[in-house]
Amino acid sequence: MPLADPAEPFVGSAAVQAGRLTGHQLRSRHRRLFPDVYLAAGEPVTPDRLVRGAALWAPAGAVIGGLAAGLFHRERWYAPAAVGRGVDVYAVGTAPAPRGVRLRRLRRALPAGHVVTIGGLRVTSAARTAVDVARWEFDDDAAIAKIDAVCNRSRISVSEVSALAESVRGLHGLHRVRGLLHWCDPRADSPPETRLRLLLVRSDLPDPTPQVAIRNEYGARIATADLAYEAEMVAVFYDGEVHRGKDQWEYDARVNAELAELGWQVVRVTGSMLRNPRAVLRQARAALERGRHHIASQVGRAHCDGGAI
Repeated sequence: MPLADPAEPFVGSAAVQAGRLTGHQLRSRHRRLFPDVYLAAGEPVTPDRLVRGAALWAPAGAVIGGLAAGLFHRERWYAPAAVGRGVDVYAVGTAPAPRGVRLRRLRRALPAGHVVTIGGLRVTSAARTAVDVARWEFDDDAAIAKIDAVCNRSRISVSEVSALAESVRGLHGLHRVRGLLHWCDPRADSPPETRLRLLLVRSDLPDPTPQVAIRNEYGARIATADLAYEAEMVAVFYDGEVHRGKDQWEYDARVNAELAELGWQVVRVTGSMLRNPRAVLRQARAALERGRHHIASQVGRAHCDGGAI
């Protein structure tokens, strides 16, 4: 009898007992992920498979948490790498955890509203996941970015996270998380965008609006600014690694030209530029001044034209 799905982790003892494998086949053709949990030797150990393997090992009633749960809520920036370092598992009791699992021991089961089932696995809800990944992160800005990332990918609001944080008591780090939530915004499409937004909103500059669609005179969308000052017509973009490719570079150049034609000031920020916050703020401030001057000149020209008519 073949395995139900040879590409997925399975419980070795159960497969041998059911006659699907011999003990020799189990040891020689499969790799051990966790105690009594195996994967076919030719299959890559993906983050998804690691989490599913940990769930097979976990005690009855266990719940996948932290960034391992974030992976199933489609978080893409932190979860894949974090799962490789360890899978967080909530469980009642004191069972010893194998390498690759961080057992979060509970005195009692998690509240029903904190647990959902995704892909057949019991994982913490998106809101509880956001609270947990933030309270387990020591750096405040990284914690904010992780909340943004979970909310962005799971399509929940910060208010949902705040409501859950206010509804529970006694969790380590919970008070700190509550204090960070007012800095969060799920519209951030990446952690660097969160860092850039925090830099701007904590300065003396006006607060920018995330993810602003900019359209031409025919209503066609030219670009979506990561952050924008709409009144001053300033568009701010974070350019990550993908923007170094030739095709993306040419696309960005075309967007810059079209935005300039419409009167928008464009500020493009890279990862290395973020390491010099003063320079980024100086460029943003200069762009705001140019935008205000351009708008004022357009208004003045319109008045002059009106007077001539």
